[in-house]
Amino acid sequence: MIKFFRKIRQKLIAEGNLKRYLIYAIGEIILVVIGILIALQINNWNENRKNNKKRIDYQLGLITDINKDIESIDNLLIFIEESIEQYNNFTKRLSQPNASYDTLVKIAKYEFLGYFNNIDAFHTATFQTLLSTGDIGLFNENIRTQLIELNNQQQITLVVTKEAVDQYLDALVSYKYLSNIPISTIKSGKLYDAFWHNVDKSELVKDFCLVTLRHNNINRTSKNAYTNLRKDLIKILSNLKEKG
Repeated sequence: MIKFFRKIRQKLIAEGNLKRYLIYAIGEIILVVIGILIALQINNWNENRKNNKKRIDYQLGLITDINKDIESIDNLLIFIEESIEQYNNFTKRLSQPNASYDTLVKIAKYEFLGYFNNIDAFHTATFQTLLSTGDIGLFNENIRTQLIELNNQQQITLVVTKEAVDQYLDALVSYKYLSNIPISTIKSGKLYDAFWHNVDKSELVKDFCLVTLRHNNINRTSKNAYTNLRKDLIKILSNLKEKG
């Protein structure tokens, strides 16, 4: 093709027809420009296609991560509701007119387990990759803002719930009457019975109230924090699926 245009150009020069040569030269320039524009368009199309595929892969990763977090939160909220219900049951029974010290001992000795569940980390691998590579720019501004705000909310949730857990653990350290709590060493037998027979009544009442109150604080704090976070997860999950 280049040789073909060169021959035409040489022929026009040889003929000395300046007008025809200028028209030809302008046409050749226009063809070159059109060729460059077409090449740029094709290159842009290829880049957009690659970026779109990359964005879809990230999108699927984010959806997977968010679904895992929602599942973890749902399982945790079920446990929290059961634990709150148990605490309310203890409070109701101990507040009855006929409640006695034996009622408290029965609860502390056989019923209060002291378990708690919490989430130590969320599934943020895809989001962290988006940040480290700069590929978060593949998403529109609305999605970018939501992802950043979601990550901030996740970190705040971890801090808030950890504070409640730490407060509970501090109270648990000084709680002598561990009964069925997993860290107990003696759970039955004569030593176990003798220990409960000789407990300091006022000390047990005070310590049990503090420990169960802190335990319930974990549940209520976590329930509120994770319920709000779940709403944010559902919202951005819906937006990501719409963009798919």
